[in-house]
Amino acid sequence: MHYSEPHLTYERQLALLKSRGVTCDDDAAGLRFLQANGYYNVTGYVYPFRLPDPSGVGRLDQVQPGTRLEDVARLLAFDRDLRVLLLKGIQIVEVSVRANIAYGLGARDPVGHTTTTNLDPAATSRMQTRHGRTRSAFDWWIEEYGRLQDRARTEPYVAHNLAKYGPPLPIWIACEFLDFGAVTRLFTFLMHADRQRIAATAGLPRERTLRSCLTTMNYVRNACAHNARLWNRVLIQKVQLRQSDLPTELAYLAGGPGDKLYPVIALTAWLTTHFNPSAGWAYDMAGLLAAFPSIPGRSIQEMSAPLAWQGSAPWR
Repeated sequence: MHYSEPHLTYERQLALLKSRGVTCDDDAAGLRFLQANGYYNVTGYVYPFRLPDPSGVGRLDQVQPGTRLEDVARLLAFDRDLRVLLLKGIQIVEVSVRANIAYGLGARDPVGHTTTTNLDPAATSRMQTRHGRTRSAFDWWIEEYGRLQDRARTEPYVAHNLAKYGPPLPIWIACEFLDFGAVTRLFTFLMHADRQRIAATAGLPRERTLRSCLTTMNYVRNACAHNARLWNRVLIQKVQLRQSDLPTELAYLAGGPGDKLYPVIALTAWLTTHFNPSAGWAYDMAGLLAAFPSIPGRSIQEMSAPLAWQGSAPWR
């Protein structure tokens, strides 16, 4: 199929936005905004302002009266700051989970990540099909672990330990070159008692809540790293919110949707506060949320934040 849409200059892109009802008080600034961010990226932030289609499916090209490009720019800037700060919070959680895995599994067996002896047999033996091949989850893990170790082979700490002691590397060294996806998978392989111990350190009564958090946070982390629109995103990878599995202070999250960003933000704040309270991440995120730009029709409630979010845990 041949793509037939014409190439548009920045001037024509701005004119197209104006033809759909977007006003711009400063054309020169509007052109700079389009040049810096790209038309298609910008239209992702215009989308919430578009009028609903009377058919009930999708939206029209025309925007709500009073939609200003300056407000679209402020929304995009907020989203950029949100991605940067959320990525920092997820990194705090990732490092803490790595450290806890290394400590707990290392006490059982320094190379416990390379055998199933000290791991959960149900989790490691689960069969998975990828790329037309069916293998146990642990066999897939060993393949993935091998790729990550090969990629890190030139890191000084890896090269030194392989040269001095040879393989396999102990878990406290291996954890340093695992990516977040691998950390999450290794967490699911831990024995239930080990998972539960880490969850308790994180202030969570059930380890399956932390498992769900890590899976969703890995998905959100990738969105942050690739500069995807985030603030009102519908998450494909939902966080599981069972009231009985949440701390009493966070039980209110179970009443909202698990496919919006606010529960992930609140849980990240809770986890960072328990894993690394000196980081002060929750304080910084509360400040950013409170500074959400004043734009007609837009609010952090579109992220599923409660109206009185500042009076709820983990912010109060």
